[in-house]
Amino acid sequence: METVRIGRDRVPFWDDYAVDTERSSAFQRVIPPVLKECCFSFDQPNEMFSISYPCIVKDPNGYKMYYQPWYEENMKPCVCVIESKDGINWHRPRLDIFGGHGLKENNIVIELVKDGVFVFYDTNPACPADEKYKAVGSAFMLHPDGENKTSLCCYTSCDGYHFRLSHPMTRYGTFDSLNTAMWDGRRYVCYLRSMHNIPGVDNSELLDLGQIYSHDKVWLYATRDIRVMYSDDFRTWTAPELISFDDGYDYQLYTNNVEVYARAPVFIGFPVRYCERPEWTKNMEQMTGYKVKMRSTERIEPRTGRVATDCIFMCSRDGKHWHRYNEAFLTPGYENEHNWIYGDCYLAYSMIDSGKEYYNLYTIDRHFSFGVERPLNRYEIRKDGFACYMADGYEKELVTKPLVFEGGELHLNFATSAFGYIYVSVLDENGSELSGGESVEVFGDNIDRRVVFPEGFALEAFAGKAVRLRFRMRDAKLFSMKFE
Repeated sequence: METVRIGRDRVPFWDDYAVDTERSSAFQRVIPPVLKECCFSFDQPNEMFSISYPCIVKDPNGYKMYYQPWYEENMKPCVCVIESKDGINWHRPRLDIFGGHGLKENNIVIELVKDGVFVFYDTNPACPADEKYKAVGSAFMLHPDGENKTSLCCYTSCDGYHFRLSHPMTRYGTFDSLNTAMWDGRRYVCYLRSMHNIPGVDNSELLDLGQIYSHDKVWLYATRDIRVMYSDDFRTWTAPELISFDDGYDYQLYTNNVEVYARAPVFIGFPVRYCERPEWTKNMEQMTGYKVKMRSTERIEPRTGRVATDCIFMCSRDGKHWHRYNEAFLTPGYENEHNWIYGDCYLAYSMIDSGKEYYNLYTIDRHFSFGVERPLNRYEIRKDGFACYMADGYEKELVTKPLVFEGGELHLNFATSAFGYIYVSVLDENGSELSGGESVEVFGDNIDRRVVFPEGFALEAFAGKAVRLRFRMRDAKLFSMKFE
């Protein structure tokens, strides 16, 4: 079996990267976030139809949340921004960069855009100062090959308020989603929307938007997907490649929400799962939000009333091959007049560190409830706590693959019940227990607990050597580990 060199990196227990699944009886679970409160209300005239794709940017001044209001016919499409210092208290900056929208607090930063604009703060040390803020969205531009095409394009800004359309990135895809981009420490990575399973087309074939939509009934047969491409300078990009999943399913993913996780060398994502029923049923008429679903069907298009959306969690070590949980990370919740409809569970891109044991996550709800204020709802999720390996009320074991670590202390992010426990044993690379190598009992609930071993057992003596760890657990959750 492969030896995993973890050094001092944090190892989240979200996949089998470090786990010998053949020797382990502990099982995986996704952990939903906890709804806390509404921390802002969107109530301006241009926000009363609908709002899409909130996107959080951390910059030297705090946090900006960019979002895209939907518009009635007499309004211009645009991107707006609200701001916060702490992630709890939000306000609209009065910018007045663009006029003619009839807003009391004009917070518009980009005008005349298409669907799905993503903004990020570029942490590449070589990034020019006037391009520190980048926005990614679809636009009609001239390509180097001399053709005008609807493409995924880049906008740039020095301050996060004044953006200019800069250059095309790729024309291959559909882009009608939140297409995300980031500097991963080595290069730029972009995740974008396209489609596969188009009748008569090879899934690996590169098609632009016009070619995709030229196929008959593409929306009935094709599957919305996620592709990835790379760049050293944010101008010249590799061809988009379809990402893969380890679960054997192939279903519609509407967004990707991929980012580099701050606490470990892992990509994470919170894609929205698009679930369209083939026909209207009596169950829809029994739901509390029946009238909203009917209005959506009449005002937007028939399919929207038959659609429900939720959110799942996925993670990856290389950004191309993903471990995906099919159990929902976030569901629409108990039925009310505004939910269980197309647009539920769209998490804002990125999270805000609370400075405590949890991150803040956000949704803008009431997607198709026209003419009402829209709440910015805040959720909390434990750090590293999106998923875990766990044991129920009967003892289970988790045995790692052979590991090579650095340091002399083992720290765990874990939770048990009063009845629960975790014991950690150090094994040789073949799985035989080393004398005196089982820890004292670990119980409680902490994101950083140092594991104590019996007096005379020196964990640091095994640094740089291949060893396994065995976790004996009862009524316990194991989120991550780290050697220090």
